[in-house]
Amino acid sequence: MALTALRLAAIAAVVSASLAACGTGRENPIVVGLLDAMDRVTDARGAAGATTPVLTAATVPPELVAALPGPLMLVELPSFDGSTGMTRVGQNGTVETWRGPNGLGLARDQHGVLISTRGFGFDLMSSNTAATSAALSARRAGAVARAMIHLDGEARPQSRIYQCQLRLDGPDTIAIAGTMVGLTKMTEHCQGQDGYRFENLYWLDRAGRAVHSRQWISPEIGTATLTLLRP
Repeated sequence: MALTALRLAAIAAVVSASLAACGTGRENPIVVGLLDAMDRVTDARGAAGATTPVLTAATVPPELVAALPGPLMLVELPSFDGSTGMTRVGQNGTVETWRGPNGLGLARDQHGVLISTRGFGFDLMSSNTAATSAALSARRAGAVARAMIHLDGEARPQSRIYQCQLRLDGPDTIAIAGTMVGLTKMTEHCQGQDGYRFENLYWLDRAGRAVHSRQWISPEIGTATLTLLRP
C-alpha cells in the first residue's frame, strides 16, 4: 500500500530528528521525533476513518519502524487509552533504561521483565524480579517470588512480597508491526500477603527475551503492554 503524504512527512520528521545529537529523557531528539511521528500517523489513521486510532503492536506501520535507527519499543497503557514510543537511552549491567516524551520512562532487565517506571504516577519504584527473569530465560514453569516497592498516597515507599506461579503455555503467534511473529507464551500469576492478585503475560523469543508482554505496574495504573519493535 502506498504511503500517504502525511505518513511520509511523519517518517521524514523522525529521520531528521534521529540524526541529531542524542540526549536523554525528554531532550532526546529521537524520543521527541518518535512521539511526533506516532501522533501524526495516529491522526492520519483517524482521518481515514480507522475505528482504533491508538497505535498498538499490531498496527504500528512497518515503514515507521524501518525509518528509525536504534532500539525501539511501543508502550501501550490501557488505563490511559493511549500508547507511546520509547527508545533505549542507557544500560547498566543487565538493566536497560528506556525513555519516552514528557518524562515517561521505565527500566527492564535483559529478559524484558519490568523493574521500575517513572512519570506515570503511582509508579513502580523498584522490584526484585531475578527469579522470574531466570525462569523465563529457561522457559521453566514453577513458583517464584518477587519484591516490589510502590509509593503510597503520601509518597512513602511501601514494599510488598508477592508469591507467583509461572506457567508455560507454549507456542503462540503475535502480530508486530504488520508481521506475524512466532513466540513462546508464559503466564505469571502473583498474589500478595494482602490477597491482591495480578497477572503478567510474556511472549518469548528463542533467547528467552520477552519481545511482547503485558506487565503489571501498580493497582492504580494497572498493566502496560511492552512490545520490542527493534532490539
